[in-house]
Amino acid sequence: MSLQGVLADFPVADVFQLISQPRKTGLLEVERRGRTLQIVFLEGQVLSARAAETRPDGALAGYLLRTGALSESTLAEARKRQEETLEALAPTLLQLDLVSRADLEQVMKLATTDTIFELFLWDEGRFAFRAESVTPGPCDKPVAAEMVLLDALRMRDEWVSIQNGLPDLAVVIVPAVELEGFRQKRAAIEAESGVPGADLEKLFTFVNGRIAARRVIDLSRLGTFQGARGLLALMRGGVLRAEQRGVVAEADTERESTRPPLVACAVLAACAVLAFGLLLARPSAQAVPSFGGDPIEELREEAATDRLRAALEVHRWSNGAYPGSLAELRAGQALLAAVPLDRYSYARSSEGGFTLWRVRP
Repeated sequence: MSLQGVLADFPVADVFQLISQPRKTGLLEVERRGRTLQIVFLEGQVLSARAAETRPDGALAGYLLRTGALSESTLAEARKRQEETLEALAPTLLQLDLVSRADLEQVMKLATTDTIFELFLWDEGRFAFRAESVTPGPCDKPVAAEMVLLDALRMRDEWVSIQNGLPDLAVVIVPAVELEGFRQKRAAIEAESGVPGADLEKLFTFVNGRIAARRVIDLSRLGTFQGARGLLALMRGGVLRAEQRGVVAEADTERESTRPPLVACAVLAACAVLAFGLLLARPSAQAVPSFGGDPIEELREEAATDRLRAALEVHRWSNGAYPGSLAELRAGQALLAAVPLDRYSYARSSEGGFTLWRVRP
């Protein structure tokens, strides 16, 4: 069976039904603006869903890092074994006992849910389904396509109201009350929002006033929809608030880059030379004071930001995914020694890119 077309003619829901009703097995690929999502079907049921990556299992590795189920060092250990055995990432992690089966199943389910949620938000793009044999992995659990379809449509309809209340997941969330104060309001917020109290408490405990909403959601492992829904309920309940910081650089969501690591390294080197030149050119204390910001300082900050962006690209090409935090860049990239990472906020997006912005201390 070969099925292909455009979403403008066949919405995602219709495509799912065309595959599930005759109980087909194979791979559905949907491409939109250079990003491709892959959904694996087994006898009409949804087996898994991931974003296509240049490196095998790159999307799963990214989710494991973002949720804290895996560290960079353990991922490197697994990658080394994979080079020897050519096995997939999931069985390799279990064989080496680098992650528990329960954690792996939870994160794989999360990756599938988030990918399908993203797919159902698309109203344009091209799709193609090809029938082929499918071998389930050790943690893959088929789910009836009808259930997936109903959940995805419900989330898509509710997402509009969630975005109205929480339009930017890159914003830093701050507790407005202590834990005891939250627990006094927990039952009322649960009744008002319909979000389970356990999910609300999990989200609240991860909020520390320093990390973005996206990072809180990742650590909670609730998924983009349920995590954002819970954070909004907590904000409306008065126990959390969005912190407004002085932004000096526009938040810019980076899409996956096709530049090779050699180019990124060249950018790093060029930025280092620029930063050194700016340091020499800095005016003395007797210079005429400027009204507004220091232009030399602004150029120096722009050079640091360019170096940081290039370092993120180097990391993605080397590891198959952007880092879970900026702290992970320190170990392997000496050229970042002069970049003040504490002046930046960073979050990896569910679309496979990242958001980076500079804030005043």
